[in-house]
Amino acid sequence: MEVFLCASCHLALWEPVTMSCGHSFCRRCLGEDSPAKCCVCGDKLVLLGSRTVQCNVLLCDLLEKCLDKDTRVARLKADLEDLLRSGNYKGALKILQKGVGLAPDDLQLRMYRSEVYVSLQRYPEALKDLEMLCVQEPEECEILTSDDSLFPGTVVGLKSDVSQNSKESNSGKEPTLFVPSEGEWLQDLKQSQEVWQEETMTGQNLGSLSLPEWLLKKSNSGVFDKKEEDTEKGATAETTGAKSTQGIRSLLSTSDLECSLCIRMFFEPVTTPCGHTFCKECVERSLDHRPNCPLCKQSLREYLKARKYSTTIVLEELMSTIFPSQLADRRQIHQTEMAELSNLTKDVPIFVCTLAFPGIVCSLHVFEPRYRLMIRRCRETGTKMFGMCMSENGKSFADYGCMLEIQKVDFLPDGRSFVNTTGKRRFRVLRRGHKDGYNTADIEYLEDEKASPDGPAWCWWLILTLPLDVTRKLAVFSDTSLKSRLTQLKNILNVVLESSEFNS
Repeated sequence: MEVFLCASCHLALWEPVTMSCGHSFCRRCLGEDSPAKCCVCGDKLVLLGSRTVQCNVLLCDLLEKCLDKDTRVARLKADLEDLLRSGNYKGALKILQKGVGLAPDDLQLRMYRSEVYVSLQRYPEALKDLEMLCVQEPEECEILTSDDSLFPGTVVGLKSDVSQNSKESNSGKEPTLFVPSEGEWLQDLKQSQEVWQEETMTGQNLGSLSLPEWLLKKSNSGVFDKKEEDTEKGATAETTGAKSTQGIRSLLSTSDLECSLCIRMFFEPVTTPCGHTFCKECVERSLDHRPNCPLCKQSLREYLKARKYSTTIVLEELMSTIFPSQLADRRQIHQTEMAELSNLTKDVPIFVCTLAFPGIVCSLHVFEPRYRLMIRRCRETGTKMFGMCMSENGKSFADYGCMLEIQKVDFLPDGRSFVNTTGKRRFRVLRRGHKDGYNTADIEYLEDEKASPDGPAWCWWLILTLPLDVTRKLAVFSDTSLKSRLTQLKNILNVVLESSEFNS
């Protein structure tokens, strides 16, 4: 299935890594360090706090379920050939150990491993794999002269005589690899190591030799003759994918694609630098409280600072292809939730702080997790509005407040933010409530009996700047008659002027 293909090598993903842009690649395709740009979208790639690229844990689990044994073995062989060609024998051995564990009867993997063991001068392990090859495919191995043998001065071959091959095979005996006695073997091993070191000092690289060139002879119909053919078939299998859509659907369920935080199907899945995947909204809410991964506790401060929550493309495509109806239901739930949050008269989010006024700029420092969530939701719904009320004794907040519209948000590296708002309309609280930690209210808007809904802005500016008790300010604020407000302001100003004349 194409959804599981690497965007770089176009083979089935192996040790998948999801980068900051949302595209996923094989770990080996990225190399030791992250490339500068994504080969798909061209975005700049960054590790965001992680020293090395980390595999996508969820994708590894899904591939383990969906890729069959033959596809995984073929993928291993494709990587092995690249490593062997580059001379990275230690890296090749790590992959071979996985491959032999996955397919212990695969003779080609055994042959590969024997080559690597010889290149690493680990001759006893190489002999074990070669002995198995001779046991399983005796017709593919011929007796070698001492010049071609593994250790100088020894003969490596079959116990059975080649001239009596047909009679021996009919007798049912299993041919095995002939190895010198223990004393001779140790002496020959020491001699071979000295030869190896001498050749290395003179600039020759014996490790670059392919093992079958000096130990195994190819046969016209043997398994080793089909090495290149098998590799090509494996690569073809990789390109086409391991399973059809229907086959993958039978292997997976919606529980395999559930967020560990909300326990629902992923919506806009994002992968953190540590390799764990969550819904975008879920990881943002988690980071509101603590800048660490909810699962492994790795620091995500750089991830939080960058605020680059890119959707993991391969998971989005997988869900839309395998579970389209379930994804549609999940999207509908999200849209319903957003519609409820967009209502500006029912369950309006309330920021309890101070008294704001229509037409007057109000700057806020948002640091509490509940208000981080509230501000983010106001922006996501598109309304960019919330209510502001002052606190009042005996109540969670006052009966009157002002709607504020978000103009600009400046985020700090630790998740805090400075929010610039402008006052819009006054309201009266009809019912109080709570949602996810912050206050909400059902409200009705106040309008003056005549003139504009809230009157001139200079009137509110005057009330804001006058040295009045907040209770008196609230009384003027809640008056729905412009004439009455102006009268109150006149009386207040007269008192202020008389007081200043008396003091002078």
